[in-house]
Amino acid sequence: MFNFIRHLKAYHKTSPFATGTHYTVSDIASASSSQSGLDDICQTNVADIHAVHAKSAVDCLTDIQTEAASLAASLRANSSIPYSVIPVIMDSFNNILDRTVSSVQSEMLNTLRTSDISADSLKEVELKMNRQAETLHDPLKVLSTRYRQDKFFESHPLAVKPETVVVGQRFETRENPVLVYDTFEYVSVESTLRSLLQNKNYVELLLADHCMPGMLVDFQDGLRYKNHSLFSDKSKFSIVLQLFYDGMGTTNPLRGQSSMYNVGVFYYVVKNFPNVYNSCFANVHLLCLAYSADIKVYGFDSILGKFVDEMKHLSMYGFNGNFPIIGNRQIYVGLGQVSCDNLALNSIFGFIESFSGAHFCMICFATRDDIQTKFYEEDFERRTAAEYDIDVGNLSNMDCQSKCHSRGVKHPCVLNTIPDFHVTDNYCLDIMHIVLEGIIPVELGCILYYLCNLQRYFSLADLRVKMENFWSVINVDKHNKPPELNTLEKPGHRISPSMKAVQSWALMKYLPLILGDVVPADNDHWLFLLHLSEMVDIIFARRFTLGMVSYLRELIAEHLTMFKQLYCMGNDAVALRPKHHLLVHLPSVILHSGPLIGMNCLCYELKNSFFKRCAHIMCNFTNVCKTLAYRQQQYTLYAKMSNAHVRDFFVVGRNACVAIFSLTYASALCEKFSLQMTDDIVVTNSLERASVVYKEGFHVVVDVDDTGLPVFGMIEQFVCLPDSSEWFMVLQSLRIDCFVSHYHSYMVDYPQPPLYRIVSFDDLIDYHAVCLFSKTVAGRQQHFIRLQYHIFK
Repeated sequence: MFNFIRHLKAYHKTSPFATGTHYTVSDIASASSSQSGLDDICQTNVADIHAVHAKSAVDCLTDIQTEAASLAASLRANSSIPYSVIPVIMDSFNNILDRTVSSVQSEMLNTLRTSDISADSLKEVELKMNRQAETLHDPLKVLSTRYRQDKFFESHPLAVKPETVVVGQRFETRENPVLVYDTFEYVSVESTLRSLLQNKNYVELLLADHCMPGMLVDFQDGLRYKNHSLFSDKSKFSIVLQLFYDGMGTTNPLRGQSSMYNVGVFYYVVKNFPNVYNSCFANVHLLCLAYSADIKVYGFDSILGKFVDEMKHLSMYGFNGNFPIIGNRQIYVGLGQVSCDNLALNSIFGFIESFSGAHFCMICFATRDDIQTKFYEEDFERRTAAEYDIDVGNLSNMDCQSKCHSRGVKHPCVLNTIPDFHVTDNYCLDIMHIVLEGIIPVELGCILYYLCNLQRYFSLADLRVKMENFWSVINVDKHNKPPELNTLEKPGHRISPSMKAVQSWALMKYLPLILGDVVPADNDHWLFLLHLSEMVDIIFARRFTLGMVSYLRELIAEHLTMFKQLYCMGNDAVALRPKHHLLVHLPSVILHSGPLIGMNCLCYELKNSFFKRCAHIMCNFTNVCKTLAYRQQQYTLYAKMSNAHVRDFFVVGRNACVAIFSLTYASALCEKFSLQMTDDIVVTNSLERASVVYKEGFHVVVDVDDTGLPVFGMIEQFVCLPDSSEWFMVLQSLRIDCFVSHYHSYMVDYPQPPLYRIVSFDDLIDYHAVCLFSKTVAGRQQHFIRLQYHIFK
């Protein structure tokens, strides 16, 4: 009978969240605290408390439990904290609260005893205080153990649990043969989107129009979106997904059995969001976690089968719900594109994984010989759905022992069964792996080899000293400092040691400033470095015009021609690599899918760090996929509760309230906010917004003037009105002298007297800080600013 009553409470209770009612995140968290307490057999019934004690005591208890739930959720969302220590922390807080209540009660009674109060009144007050203390006794009992915390958060209305899917079975030989099921963890797309759409701010971002006439800003501006039967239908509320896959090692590779626990991770983002929001961890959603060994045995089609079935249903029928702002609405979901590194993308789509032979490209029928002489996309025959079907049909008539593929196609892809998706129309290339980890290390190796070893403008030791001096004085990109270079090998080899993508990007960006004073301006290899810098700046641009796309097409062709003339001739000749060929498809990809930064895998790769830290902390590899998926969903729940998807909150450093007249920019403040010199304002020297750190002395791009030149400003301080939560930048304006092509940077100076301006963070044309470097040129100290990428208005 006891188990039956517990079952009724757990599965047949009335939900407080009725259809058609909207709640804020705080309301849901508060109600969830009380509702979850009903599930726990050790929790006192709330109705009984109402009958015996005052309502204020219950409200106080609810507030305490809500704050405790937020604390527990933040701890469980942290990848560096093992779950075993969280009950100890909650128990400590529980004891602190008990001691605090007892101390306040004792001190209050002692105060009343020493005052002129009757014995009857004192007894009545003591009785009420005892009842209040009894209500607040052991308030965190509902979160006191790991089991209770699991039950509490699993019953939260925003929680989405991963499910275990069986993909196959096998026998393991131990003492006796044992049947073992091979499984992977899957998180439903529909359940995730339903949970996200309960957030009003999230829905507002989905509905916001981020398009700019005549520009390619997001996926919605591309031909792929406009020609899609679902996405182009304005009568339907559709959500576009971008799928990603990557292999990940969860253990230290220096230890034994490092590959046993390797997993394949599938993520996705909602492409209706601007690219700046999708770089946030909270907006990168987990789809699937599977062992790499199982993927190798059963193939991608077996793992992706459940996702394909769900996408078919969501594309054709969608799901219905009552959501904030949009009300009762049918939501449709479609797969827009798949973004991976080149090897993973070829594997998923059924193309050959070898890039040393012919037909390695998924977009065209290029061969290794063709890519050495053809530098325009029009020179290659494009793959089409009809040609793909012909290649798939040829596979069944082919002698498998002599040839395993037909023009690069090894087997059909299960993703082709999703409505309006085909692998030949994917139009997605990852510039992180192609450019940052492929082309830049190879080409920088060629450039530095000639400048250092052959032409001897500087030695390797000089280069190391210059790099060390440069990164010791700059205040931007310090954490992306490249490692010390070992040797400069002959052309065709990468820079040694190997670097992360952001490190090779930083080295390429600042190399003109580091070596510009020792290399002549007319050197061919130096001009090639400047050409590479210009091409990469445009590739990583946040938005494009049609003219920029055409210019990029010619720039890429010219760059490949220059590389062939400089490094593909003579005794040390090198051949163009397959990643060089993929550059010719980038303009077409931009026209179909928007800016290339939107399909950059860098945010996905950084997401892997969460799982790696979790694996090192938990040290439990019985079912690592299940454990990692569960912890990821705990992080996702906390992100929803804390509204981390919107990224509009500030993390402020040490601040102070000062009088305006004491500040050097007092006049600018009074003019901006219509204040008096005697008024107060809050100031700070550092803050963080959307994971981007801003500090005093940083330089930012405020605007672009009518001539196309950027407008720079140096951060003086940050200010906020005492009765507001919005922060503003106080900038000292800079004046541009000219653009120095030899350093690929803008020469700037500081006007005297200083000119100050107050700007909002939303008014910045670009949210990244830029690097300023001072060096002596022709006997004078000059200041140079290097843009992160091409910026225009």
